[in-house]
Amino acid sequence: MKKVWGSVIVTLFLLITGCGSADEVTEEISEEVLQDDRVLASEPLDVEPLIIYTTIYALEDFTEKIGREFVQVENIIPAGADAHTYEPTIRSMIEIGDGDAFIYNGGGMEGFVETLIDTMGEEDLLLVEASEGIEFIGGGLEHDHDHSHSHDHSEEDGHSHDYDPHVFIDPVRSITLAQNIKGALIELMPEEEELFQANFEMLKTDLEALDQAFRDMVEKAEKGKFLVAHAGYTYWAERYGLEQISITGFSPTNEPSYRQLEELMAFANEHEIEYVIFEKNYTIPIAEMFLNEVNAEPLHFYNLEALTPEQRLEGKDYIKMMNENIKTLEKALN
Repeated sequence: MKKVWGSVIVTLFLLITGCGSADEVTEEISEEVLQDDRVLASEPLDVEPLIIYTTIYALEDFTEKIGREFVQVENIIPAGADAHTYEPTIRSMIEIGDGDAFIYNGGGMEGFVETLIDTMGEEDLLLVEASEGIEFIGGGLEHDHDHSHSHDHSEEDGHSHDYDPHVFIDPVRSITLAQNIKGALIELMPEEEELFQANFEMLKTDLEALDQAFRDMVEKAEKGKFLVAHAGYTYWAERYGLEQISITGFSPTNEPSYRQLEELMAFANEHEIEYVIFEKNYTIPIAEMFLNEVNAEPLHFYNLEALTPEQRLEGKDYIKMMNENIKTLEKALN
């Protein structure tokens, strides 16, 4: 169900410039992830799969789980890149335009989305804002002490971060993300509505189980605060009655001032913070410096934004990584 997109001018431009190198981060998904005994059996595929592009891994995973053999999904942002500041190449833009759908998070998560949408113009491409209908949390709700400094620089990188776009780390809000993806797949391939609906229901069950696992863990936790390098976990704090203390803002480029760092260090010492939690896919230098200053130990969350080739080979998926995140958070809270 691939479409041809692009003009002679664009083609000539690419030939002249050597076309560049596309950002290819999607490896073959492990059999363990794709083969699920609960998935409804279907007849051998006699149509081309839908070509779907996504911006973060959580959306890629949900699309694959709902669409199964009827979708071919590529996440365009490579591991190690920051979705807030990432800019796709010209070739990536053309490949996206050749696809059937582009699924993005929205809410300020991807800094390049507005430009990409404008570039697509009237192309026959379904644009899906997966977070449509989701209530975002503003920076002022993140924590109720004086360390909301991480979000005082919302315009420094040219994008608004007045609220936290990381809704995909919340299992409950992720049900809405998955529902919007299901709706897009049904719109593109209505003859498979029953299968897409059944696969969505199974994913919803898994997400509800994750929510319960979070609640069970937090109920037994000794502490209610956790310190992170990047304020990407506001939705856990809000849903499970925790307090997230962050060194940088909703985007890691929103760095604190020297005075704010001093306040954070005083807070960490006063509350005997033992751990600073980083993200597995990239480092934040100012948070590394803070870690050394307060003599804390590092822990790591999966941020669900991108998978490395190694993680794909290990059979990681959204559910498995979230369960590991629960164990990491449990350690930080005890």
